[in-house]
Amino acid sequence: MIRCREAFGLVVFFCALGFVVGCGSLSRPVGGYDLRGSVPSVGRVVHSELRFQLAEGNILITVGDQSIQGQVEMAGLQVKEDEVLLGGTVPRVEVRYLRDTLDIRRIFGGETERDSEHGPLHGCTVIGQKTGNDWAFQLAKGRPDADQSAALMELGGDYAPAIYPDRRLRIGESWEVDAAAMRRWLGHDLIRSEGRARLTFRGLGKFSGERCAVIDVIIDVVGELEDPDGNLLELGIGLEGTIHRSLESHLDLAGTMEGLMILEGELEQNGVIAVVKVTGPMKVTSIDRLGSVGAAVSAAAVKSTKNNP
Repeated sequence: MIRCREAFGLVVFFCALGFVVGCGSLSRPVGGYDLRGSVPSVGRVVHSELRFQLAEGNILITVGDQSIQGQVEMAGLQVKEDEVLLGGTVPRVEVRYLRDTLDIRRIFGGETERDSEHGPLHGCTVIGQKTGNDWAFQLAKGRPDADQSAALMELGGDYAPAIYPDRRLRIGESWEVDAAAMRRWLGHDLIRSEGRARLTFRGLGKFSGERCAVIDVIIDVVGELEDPDGNLLELGIGLEGTIHRSLESHLDLAGTMEGLMILEGELEQNGVIAVVKVTGPMKVTSIDRLGSVGAAVSAAAVKSTKNNP
C-alpha cells in the first residue's frame, strides 16, 4: 500500500514530468517549420554570389580517326542583386548583374590555352514583372541583342523557382522538385533540362548568426546547352550537398554542391567536325545576403575569387 507521503511524491513527480515535456514541446512550432516564407517586401535587396568550378577535368577531342587528350579547368562567377520594386498581385523586380564570367584553362601536350567569357547579361540591369505565374524581363536601358533576348527569356522561366513547399515541414521530411527549379546549381545556362532533385530537411543549425534549416540535396540532371558558336552539347550532372536555409530571412544563406559533370557533343569549325567529351569533378557554392554590398565590396570579392577560385 502506498502511503500518503509517497503518493504525494508520485503526484509531484508526474506533474513535474508533464511540465517538462510540455515546455519541451512549446519550443517547437506547431506543425513544423515554414521554409518558403512570406512575399518579399518592397525595397528588399538580396545580394547573391554563385561560384562554379571544374577542377582537374579531362577533355577528349576526336576528329575522324585521330584523338587528342588533355586537361581542362573552369571557374565561373555570377554576382547579382535582386531588388523588389513593387509587391501585390503584379510584382516588379530589378536584377543587377554585377558580374557573370567564366574562365577556362585547357592544357594539351604541355601547352596552355586560356579563354574568358562574359554572360550576355554581364554588367546589365533588367526589370521583371510577374503576371499570373509567369515572369517577363527586359533590359532597363537599350535594346537586347539576340543572346541577351534569349537570356531574358530563360530568366523569365527560371526566376524565383518554388523549391520549398507551400506548407510547414517537419524535420526528416523529403520532397522532390523538377530539375528546372534547381537550374541555379547546375553552373550552366541550359536550354533543356530533365531530371529531379530530392531535398531532405535534416535538422536545425546556425549560420552567420541566423537559425537555419539544414537541407540535404541530391540532384541528377541531363540537359542541353548551346556554346557561343551555336553548337549544342549534351550535359549530365550528378550533385550532392547541403543548403542552410534561414528561418528568419528565408534566404539560402549558404550552399555547397559537389559531384560529377559529363559534357559531350559535336563542334563544327571551318567545316571540320570534332567530337568533344569533358568529364570531371564539379563544385558549386552560393551565398545570399540581405542588402547591397556596394561596388567597392563587390569588386574586392570578385578579385579575391579570381585569385583563389
